[in-house]
Amino acid sequence: MLVDEVEWLGHSGFRIRAGGRRIYIDPYRVPPGAPKADLILVTHGHFDHFSPQDIEALSTRETEVIAPAAVAERLAGRVHSIAPGEEIEPESLRGVSVRAVAAYNTSKRRPDGQVFHPRDAGGVGYDLNVRGERLYHAGDTDVIPEMDSVAGVDVALLPVSGTYVMTPREAAEAARRIAPRVAVPMHWGGNIGTRADAEEFERGAPVQVRIMEQVEA
Repeated sequence: MLVDEVEWLGHSGFRIRAGGRRIYIDPYRVPPGAPKADLILVTHGHFDHFSPQDIEALSTRETEVIAPAAVAERLAGRVHSIAPGEEIEPESLRGVSVRAVAAYNTSKRRPDGQVFHPRDAGGVGYDLNVRGERLYHAGDTDVIPEMDSVAGVDVALLPVSGTYVMTPREAAEAARRIAPRVAVPMHWGGNIGTRADAEEFERGAPVQVRIMEQVEA
């Protein structure tokens, strides 16, 4: 199963093994000595999701990066800009395709009333197809209609910490709508959120849940 090839790096960072290739999503504070990346996906420009230092440490001359325009324009090398609804097949990873899904807030607001992640900022989640199995990384988001487009994925990585993203109860509703084979809580531990958030999500989600332990390298 694809979920067995997924490793949690902490917060919203993940590493996926695709055969002999490695795909990173939102790498942040990755331990020294981590395997190099063949593909890196970045959901949006906030510092705990877009870390130029981690991208540099994980990259080789062959590494491809996919990111929204506001992030892509700050990087050099084999960089692809993507917007919600667009799909890219990385040149170096046969059998892998990446589709961007909108990610934004509807109810999580700053003191001035503006949402933390506006829709027009271009943040994304990713619908990653790895040799016929699909993984959805939701990015920083609330429950939104665009999630319906990933219904039935094999793995859904869903933020659960509240404040900037879905609460555990809201994430459980997202899991109900998406109905993945396995849901994995993220965006907890470290910067914000606790294991209690992940466990509350596990109790409320009407699907199989796997709470991952953070890998060390």
